[in-house]
Amino acid sequence: SHRHIVLVTLALVVVLLAPCAAAYPLLACGSTGEFTANSTYQANLGILAAALPKNASSSPDLFATGAVGAVPDQVSALALCRGDANATACSGCLAAAFHDAQNMCAYAKDAAIYYDPCVLYYSNTPFLSSVDNVRSRTQMNGQNVTSDPGRFNRQVAALVDATADYAAYNSTRRYASGEADLDVDSEFPRVYSWAQCTPDLTPAQCRGCLAGIIKGMPRSADRVGAKFLGVRCSYRYEIYTILRGPVMVRLAAPAPEPAVGPTVPTPATLARRAANYIYIQYL
Repeated sequence: SHRHIVLVTLALVVVLLAPCAAAYPLLACGSTGEFTANSTYQANLGILAAALPKNASSSPDLFATGAVGAVPDQVSALALCRGDANATACSGCLAAAFHDAQNMCAYAKDAAIYYDPCVLYYSNTPFLSSVDNVRSRTQMNGQNVTSDPGRFNRQVAALVDATADYAAYNSTRRYASGEADLDVDSEFPRVYSWAQCTPDLTPAQCRGCLAGIIKGMPRSADRVGAKFLGVRCSYRYEIYTILRGPVMVRLAAPAPEPAVGPTVPTPATLARRAANYIYIQYL
């Protein structure tokens, strides 16, 4: 019956949106123009929306690109799922991403949307041959480190660099996960990270892309977590686990800084101290 069809349709929408429902997406709505309802551009975008979630989720790299149509109605798109996602979560996240981007960036010809499990970018510009990390977004955790933030920042920087190296040079998916220990009695005993590039980048291109956004890390100094996201590469770190698969990079807690003990004054030091005293003689 009609009622059953509606219920099935709603259930399907819930299933598709479920992998991404836990977190609100970050958006980058472009300014390269708008399309109209029922236009050729919208039809071409619909073709990609039907194909790329399936293509990416069935790919060993969880990655797919496509271009449909001819200029000025050509649409290019890139769809990438995080390296530790499974095929079901990947397909569902990208389907939701196509749906949400077209609603939240209504009729924009250019839009990027970032969920934790996936990223989608489509545009009327032929960007697929470019390695530029466009439509970037940054989000900081609102909590600050209050105990020895310098030590925390240094360990986070070391972890992010090591994770970026692994993603670029040791993974065909251009993805890596990491964790680093701090002192067991510290405010936050462990920090987690991931880094990823689109798999069509070379190792050098991937590491260069990540280096470009790692330069922004001073903006997140003392923050317990941050995301630096782009359509070509991204990374994230947090004090709580954000990983779904095995950890690829592990860093031990940094060695404690040597204690500074009392110093024995030299004769010259004692002489200088004596010169600073005023001696009063009582008669």
